[in-house]
Amino acid sequence: MKLFYSITFVFLLFIFSSCEDVIEVNMQTGKQALVVEGWLTNKAEPQFVKLYYTGATSENSFEMLDGAILTLSDNEGNVEILSETAPGKYQISSLKSVDGRVYTLKIESKVGNYQAVAEVKRLSMPLDSLTFKYEEKSAIYSESGFYPSSHGREYKGVGDFCQIRLYKNGKYLNQTGDFNLLDDEFVDGNYIANTELSVQKPFQKNDLAKAEIWSLTKDAYLFWTDIRTQLQNGMIFASPLSNTRTNVVKVNATAMDVVGYFGASLVQSLEKKVE
Repeated sequence: MKLFYSITFVFLLFIFSSCEDVIEVNMQTGKQALVVEGWLTNKAEPQFVKLYYTGATSENSFEMLDGAILTLSDNEGNVEILSETAPGKYQISSLKSVDGRVYTLKIESKVGNYQAVAEVKRLSMPLDSLTFKYEEKSAIYSESGFYPSSHGREYKGVGDFCQIRLYKNGKYLNQTGDFNLLDDEFVDGNYIANTELSVQKPFQKNDLAKAEIWSLTKDAYLFWTDIRTQLQNGMIFASPLSNTRTNVVKVNATAMDVVGYFGASLVQSLEKKVE
């Protein structure tokens, strides 16, 4: 798989993450690939799988793959055929993620057939509170403001992974400095207090903050680690970019090459006003 796919996919992830600020990447022409983007959760809101091609046709515009048949099933015998609500956008209507279940997404399309398998891991690090500490601008803190910390007990049993997503006044924070990935390698079974969370820009007084904690498999954790590494890979001694991992596989050999990820998580959230 060419490097072009990896750079393009990182670019696309941020366009389709409900954000207004777009990361611009100078992309060279390369072999086109299909992108599969979707995540199943237990959140009470519409969830979608998006299919589109690498390579923008114009600024922030990508060619969508319409007319595909997407079937989502779990290991308990539940099956749902997704509805295409817009070109290349397929809605999951009935299925939600359940602890311990394994979900299989099958895609039949004009460019080939594909499959992705996603397991739901327990939510092992639930948050019980969110606190903020004011810091002045310094060598450590790029701006003056309130920096968040999470608190909660990690369940006993090594091998848990999670992501914490932050929102400011309803807007998802997804810039380079906003990634928060956690594992229990050194904290198994302990109460984890005052874990300072990374933010690109600090919160200010009266901001409404929300923190969501997402359970992850190890593979999904490594997928987000890949994304974070590539976004932060601009230092003078940066390592060469590598292909972002994918759990989507081609069912037939003649199918178009594919990148992207279909995951499944349990999500818990809490909100707090910065005071």
